[in-house]
Amino acid sequence: LGKRRIEKVLTHPPRFLAPLVFLLSLILRSLSAARRGFYRMGVLRRKPLPRPVVSIGNLTLGGGGKTPLVVWLARTALDQGKKPAILTRGYGRKGKGTLIVEPSMNWREAGDEPSLLSGALPGVPVAVSRDRNRGGWEVLGRGDVDLFILDDGFSNQALKKDLEIVVVDDRRRFGNGRVFPGGILREPLKRLKDAGVVVVTKANSVDGSFRERVGKVSDAPVFWADFKPGPLVRVGGGGKPGLSPEGPFLGFCGIADPEGFRLSLKRAGMEVLELLAFLDHHPYTFSDVALIRDHAVRLGAKALVTTEKDGVRWPGGNEGLPCFALTIEIVFLEGEEELKKTLFGLFPDGEREAQ
Repeated sequence: LGKRRIEKVLTHPPRFLAPLVFLLSLILRSLSAARRGFYRMGVLRRKPLPRPVVSIGNLTLGGGGKTPLVVWLARTALDQGKKPAILTRGYGRKGKGTLIVEPSMNWREAGDEPSLLSGALPGVPVAVSRDRNRGGWEVLGRGDVDLFILDDGFSNQALKKDLEIVVVDDRRRFGNGRVFPGGILREPLKRLKDAGVVVVTKANSVDGSFRERVGKVSDAPVFWADFKPGPLVRVGGGGKPGLSPEGPFLGFCGIADPEGFRLSLKRAGMEVLELLAFLDHHPYTFSDVALIRDHAVRLGAKALVTTEKDGVRWPGGNEGLPCFALTIEIVFLEGEEELKKTLFGLFPDGEREAQ
């Protein structure tokens, strides 16, 4: 919960900090605008790939639910006989080279999100590289691809993209509308004009007034989606989904939105005695395992429950107290078929030549 508290302080800073926060926000905003301007003027060149590139990103800091949408896009492409590949940076991994994620790789080598995506999408190449164009060509060198899905790509100006999908967390939206550190925006709200599609996630219903607010900045259609809890899977045990372990549970997570996980556990109807929140991408150690396990025993919990992403980083060592991950599935309230049409409208001729 620490990240959200920091955001609250920064968006409503004490009077003595307000000038500094405003100055830092102005500097970051100016640097971002200058970089975008260099690309638009051709001073810096966007590198193309010879297949369509769909970017999924967000305008705000923290988790907006990009990963479930990446998985949905890849599975939708597979259902239509297409061959998707995922391009990602691999935040927090060891090493700086370009690699294709293999099942045998440790998450520290590839990053937790790439490891999660690779496990959720067997047969779909996941390329990890700071240079996403290089990652794309690495994938093409190993086999054909029909579609590249660029994970967390809205701020990436170096790669030429065919469709920008911007994810907006319905519970946070745009905060106070200011750029970090004065707010939760990575870039100014007017950047939404570059979006091809806006997907509002974690939404309980369609909000016409928010659609109108987005429409004042962008012509992009606004679609609505929610995340529903799926089956439990055994962490590190190779178990199949659909397990019904006995509770009560102790929950833990190290993600950007722990409150979202708390709500998912509640919606799943699970008896959770307490939720321990670590920093985003927290690399669990055996000391952490012992701390969590001992706390669970003191509370009377019979099992642990965490997120899929945390499950990738879980080292084990909790014998006698099983650990499960709650899967999450995206469900569209509005716009699913329109998004599919937009996606497959990128394939009028099947292939393109690199420009």
